[in-house]
Amino acid sequence: MNKIFGIIFLLSVLSVDALGQDANVADTVLVRTYTVRGSVADSVANKQVAFATISVMKDSVSPNYIKRFAADNNGKFEFEVQLEKPSCLLVFEATGKEIFAKYIDFENETKVDVGKIFLNNGAYELAGVEVTATKPLVTVDIDKIIYNTQSDPESKTDNVLEMLRKVPLVTVDGEDNIQVKGSSSFKVYINGKPSNVVTNNVKDALKSMPASSIKNIEIITEPGAKYDAEGVSAIINIVTERALKGYTANVSAGAKTQGDYHGNVYFSTKIGKFGLTASAGYYSYRRPNTSESHQQYLTRMPYTYSDTYGSSKYQGNNINGSIEASYEFDSLNLVSLSFGTWSGKWSNLGKNTSTTFLKDENKDILSAYQNINSSGAFWGGFSGNVDYQKSFKKPDKLLTISYLFDLNPGSNDNTSQIRHLDEYPDTLNLNPAIINQKLVSVGRNNEHTFQIDYTEPFNKKHVVEGGLKYVLRLNGSDNKYWIFNDTTQKYDITNIEKDVNNLNYTQNILGAYGSYTFKLEKFSVRAGIRFEYTGSDVKFAEHHERDFKAQFSNLIPSLQLTFKPSMTSNIRLGYGNSISRPGIWYLNPFVDDSNPMYISFGNPDLKVERRHSFNLSYGRFTQKLNLNVGTYTSFTNNSIENVTTLQKDANGDPTGALISTYENIGKYNSTGGNIYINYSPIKILRLYVNSSVGYTYFSNNLKGADLQTNDGVRWTFYGGTQITIPWKLKFSAGVGYFSPWISYESKGSSYYYYYFSLNRSFLKDDKLTIGISTTNPFAKNQSWANTSWKEGIYKRESKTIALSRDFGISVSYRFGSLKEEIKKAERGISNDDVKSGGGGGQQSGGGQ
Repeated sequence: MNKIFGIIFLLSVLSVDALGQDANVADTVLVRTYTVRGSVADSVANKQVAFATISVMKDSVSPNYIKRFAADNNGKFEFEVQLEKPSCLLVFEATGKEIFAKYIDFENETKVDVGKIFLNNGAYELAGVEVTATKPLVTVDIDKIIYNTQSDPESKTDNVLEMLRKVPLVTVDGEDNIQVKGSSSFKVYINGKPSNVVTNNVKDALKSMPASSIKNIEIITEPGAKYDAEGVSAIINIVTERALKGYTANVSAGAKTQGDYHGNVYFSTKIGKFGLTASAGYYSYRRPNTSESHQQYLTRMPYTYSDTYGSSKYQGNNINGSIEASYEFDSLNLVSLSFGTWSGKWSNLGKNTSTTFLKDENKDILSAYQNINSSGAFWGGFSGNVDYQKSFKKPDKLLTISYLFDLNPGSNDNTSQIRHLDEYPDTLNLNPAIINQKLVSVGRNNEHTFQIDYTEPFNKKHVVEGGLKYVLRLNGSDNKYWIFNDTTQKYDITNIEKDVNNLNYTQNILGAYGSYTFKLEKFSVRAGIRFEYTGSDVKFAEHHERDFKAQFSNLIPSLQLTFKPSMTSNIRLGYGNSISRPGIWYLNPFVDDSNPMYISFGNPDLKVERRHSFNLSYGRFTQKLNLNVGTYTSFTNNSIENVTTLQKDANGDPTGALISTYENIGKYNSTGGNIYINYSPIKILRLYVNSSVGYTYFSNNLKGADLQTNDGVRWTFYGGTQITIPWKLKFSAGVGYFSPWISYESKGSSYYYYYFSLNRSFLKDDKLTIGISTTNPFAKNQSWANTSWKEGIYKRESKTIALSRDFGISVSYRFGSLKEEIKKAERGISNDDVKSGGGGGQQSGGGQ
C-alpha cells in the first residue's frame, strides 16, 4: 500500500508541476527589480515611528499586496521589489495613526528615496485604498493571546489540531490530549460561541477542520465576567474566516498510513448586504492497540493479583457541517443566523478481547475468565442561533440579543460475553457460567438559551459592559438490558434483574454579569463580577424514591491589568475564579455493574468545585522576535474525586469486586511557568519554542491515616523550524517531549514525538498546495505506562502499545476573489458549562 501511495503522490506532483510550468511559460513578461528607501515619522512630534507597516500594491484597486514588511525600530526601511510595470502604490500603517498612501513612478530609475513619510494621529481608513493585512504570528490583548494561523505557511495543509501544537500556553500530547497552562479544564468555542460540533468530540472535530479556513486561534487565559463561570481555566476560541464581497472557496483532503482520512469543503460569499459562509468536514480513523494491566491487592481479598491482557481495534468517524448568514438592514442594524449539524460514531467491531487471571500471593492461578466486548457509540445533533446586533452612532456602543438551541441525542451499545476458561482451575468459583448480555443506553439532550449583552463606552477611557442569560436544559436517558437467547440467537430476553434507572433531568441556569474597563495609553484594567444560579431536578421513571434536586448559587469575581512599557512589549497580571458543577454522570445514583468486578454509581450530594487562579506574563513582539514568558498558580480545596472501596458480602468478607463513586474530598494546587519564542533571523527561516514547567500537589481533606498526597514536577517542550528552500519548497521539522504526568491517585509515563513535513504551492497565486508529512518515521510502535492506586486497597500498573510511525499526504485548492469583509454579530451565546466526566477519560472540552 505504501508503494501505491508513493506512486500516486509522485504522479500528482509531476503533473501539477508540469501544468504550472506551462502556465508560467505562457504568461512570461519582463520583470525588473526596483529599490525603495525612506523613513516613517510622527507628523506632530517629528519622531520616528517604530515598526510601521509598509505594503506594496500594484494600484489602489488591486485586491492583494505584492510585498509587506515592517520598518526597523528607528522607522527606517529599504527594500527591493519586482514589478512588471515601473510604478506601484506604497501604503503606510502604524498603531494609532492614519493610513497614508504614496504612488511611486520609477520612470527610468531603479532606485528611489521617498524621504520621510509623516503619519497623522488617528485611526481612519484611507478612502479608495484597501490593504490586505498580514498580522504577526502572535499578538496579545488585555485578556487573551492570539495566534494568527494565516501567517503560518503550514496552515494551508494542516488541520486545526496540528496548529494548536504551536500556540502559546497550549500543549497537545501523543494521544492528542489538549492542555492549556498545564490543565485540562478548558472549553473550545467557535467564533466566541460554544459549538457541539466541537465539544462532543473535540479531538476528531479539530482534526476535521482545515487550518486554511481559520483566521486565528485565541487563548483566553482568564475568562472575565461575560463568560460562563463554569469549569474553565481558559477558553480556546477558534475564529473562522468571514464572508467577503465576491466569493472564496477551499477544498482539501488528506490521508495517513495509519488509516486516517479527511476531506473538507469551505465556501464564503457576500452579495450586497447579504453574506453566507458554509463548511463541511469528514474525518475517519482506525486505532488498533494492545494492552496489559497488573493489579495487586493490599488488603484481605479472595485473590492477591489480577493480570489482564487485551487487544482492540477501534474505528470511527466524525462528520460536521455549518452554515452562517448575515444581513445588514442598515449601518446600525445587523442580523446573523447560523445552523450546524454533526454526527459521529466509533466501534470496536467485536474485536476487543481481554483475558484476566486471578492469582494468589504466590502468583498461582486461582481462576481465569475471558471478556469479549463489542461496543460502540453514536452521537449527533443540530444547533442553531440567531443574533440581533444594534449599533449606535456613538462608537463601540452595542446591544446584542441572542437565542441558541441545541438538540443532541446519543446512544451507547455495549455487548459483553464473559466466560470462565476451562483450561484453568476455578478455585474461587466466582462465575462459572457464561454471561452474555447487552446494554443499550439512549440519551436525550435539548437546550435553549436566551441572552442579552450591552456595551456602553463613556469615552475612550471608560467602558461598562453588562448582560443577562437564561439556560433551560431538558435531558434524559433510557437504558435497557438484554440477555442472549440461545434459541433465537438474538438479544431479546429482558433482564428484569437489572436496574435500568431511566430518568428525566431538567436544569435551569440564570446568570448576570457586569464589568468595567479603564484604558490609558500604556495601562488598562478590567474588573468584573458574575452571579449564577443553578437548579437541577432529576426524576426517575421507575424509582421515584430516588428523585432528587440540587441548587447552587455562586458569585464569581475577575480582574485583569495590562501595562505596555513600549509599543512592542506588555506586562499582564490577572486573577480569575471559576466553578465546576457536577454533571449528571457524577450525580446519578444509577449502579453500573456491566463489569461485575468494578461497580460504579454517582453521588447526588456533591457540591460545586471552586477554583482560584493568578497569572503574570511578559510579552515582547517585534518584526523578528515574538516572546511570551509567564507564571501562574491555581488552587482548589473541594475538588470532586473518585472514591473506591471493597465490596463485601453479608459476613463482611471482600467478594473480590470494587465499588466506585465520587466525593468532594480533593485538594489541588498547581504552580508553574511557560515560555514561547518565535524568532525569524532571516526572511526564509523561522525558529520556535513552546515550553512549560509546573509543580502540582494533590491531597484529600481527610486526616490521619486517611490523608493521601501525590505531587511532582512536569515539563513539556515543543520546538521546531520552518524554512523556505529552493523550488518554492517549504520544509518544517519539530520535536515534542512530555515528562510523566501526575494526578490525585495516578501517574503516567513520558512521551515524545518528532515530525517532518514538506509542501509546495502551484498555479497562479499559489492556489494549489500539496504537502507530505511523517511522524516518528523511525519508531513503528510506542508504549504508554500508567500507575494508579487506592491507598490500602490496590496498586495497578498498565501499559498500552499503539502504532507510532505515520506518513501522510494532503492537498488543498482554493479559488475565488475577495474584496470586502461582511459583518457578524460581535457578541453571541457562550454555553459549555458542565464538568464532564465519567468513565471515558474524557478531557474537558469534549472527547470520547
